[in-house]
Amino acid sequence: MTDQHLLTVADFEARSREVMPRQLFDVLFGAPGVPGFEAETRNLEAFRDTRLRPRVMTGASSRKMDTAVLGQSISMPVVLAPAGYHQRAHPAGELASARAAHAEGTILTVSTASTFSIEEVAAASPGPLWFQLYMFKSRAVDERLIRRAEESGYKALMITVDHHGRSREREIRYDFGRTTEHRILHSIDPERVLTNFAGMDMDGVPTADAYREHFDQGFQWSDIAWVRKITSLPLIIKGIQTGEDARLCSEHGVDAFVVSNHGGHALPEARATLEVLPEAVAAAGRGIEVYMDGGVRRGGDILKAVALGATCVLIGRPIFWGLAIDGEAGLRSVLQILRAELDSAMSLCGLDDIRRADARLVAPPPGWRGQGELVARLETLSKLAAAGRLTDAEFEAAKSMLLTEV
Repeated sequence: MTDQHLLTVADFEARSREVMPRQLFDVLFGAPGVPGFEAETRNLEAFRDTRLRPRVMTGASSRKMDTAVLGQSISMPVVLAPAGYHQRAHPAGELASARAAHAEGTILTVSTASTFSIEEVAAASPGPLWFQLYMFKSRAVDERLIRRAEESGYKALMITVDHHGRSREREIRYDFGRTTEHRILHSIDPERVLTNFAGMDMDGVPTADAYREHFDQGFQWSDIAWVRKITSLPLIIKGIQTGEDARLCSEHGVDAFVVSNHGGHALPEARATLEVLPEAVAAAGRGIEVYMDGGVRRGGDILKAVALGATCVLIGRPIFWGLAIDGEAGLRSVLQILRAELDSAMSLCGLDDIRRADARLVAPPPGWRGQGELVARLETLSKLAAAGRLTDAEFEAAKSMLLTEV
């Protein structure tokens, strides 16, 4: 049974720091302000510095937190982000994560580097599940993984594009070299390392010793057409950090994208994802769903992100903290905490339905205020167009003028 004194996600983080191997914890999660985690520190600070604007006497006696992503209903706007090797936190790994996600009415995104295979995770839970893919140099390998996800009933394909480069600062600084890595990952069955590639008898299959070397660093927007050609799964691009790339997602027919800096694991100089979110939403326009991850620790953070235009948030680190403490039950507790905090934040902000959250609920730091206003003005244009008061041409012209402010 999960400890009743674990009242917040931060409590789970602190306790898991005590129970996980210290070197593993340090290289994966670090701490705010420590060298190598500058971008993740910004993610956390962005939520801290963005304030909610409470409203009173609105009659919000009950709250609806359910929403939909790519046509799939979820009980609250939280999805489990792709993250490799869940078995680093608990022997049941992604099997526990999938069951917890299903029990709490949401979705697990299964990583290419999962410790249980595409098929095993699908068999462990009714789902729904999404599959995350790094594009590899071998298109035959890419296609085989996508086909397996389709055959196993996965509901969407998420392609990660923000981590092709790599800084080894943290591996060196926190003594996470190859020998140390093998030692502290002792809880993972050796056969569970890159288990999704086991038995794939074809050229270009990644190995544990040369995994990233197989990433297709030349993957570009024109390659989206190839992905669309081989699968009908809804397509999500993870790793958007500018308005320019958000527009390109729309132009290339992507169904959704995730504003993400890889949890701060990629470019140390990257902006906070909450800071990027209004710019990305404004640039993407209508017809595409926008998600975000990075720094979500409280229910109020979820409300801030949705108010600034996200359909949902993705959580990554809290998955491991929940699993490390109590496996499936621990992760369920993390999700229940976020749900209760979101309900409280909505109540105190006078909001009875999460789908009605908008930028008026938040007071961003002074430097972002223009972005919040931009989102609100674009929402007004959209409403005018939907009501027939603007033609499509007038809407696009007005939108283009506003986007010059981005």
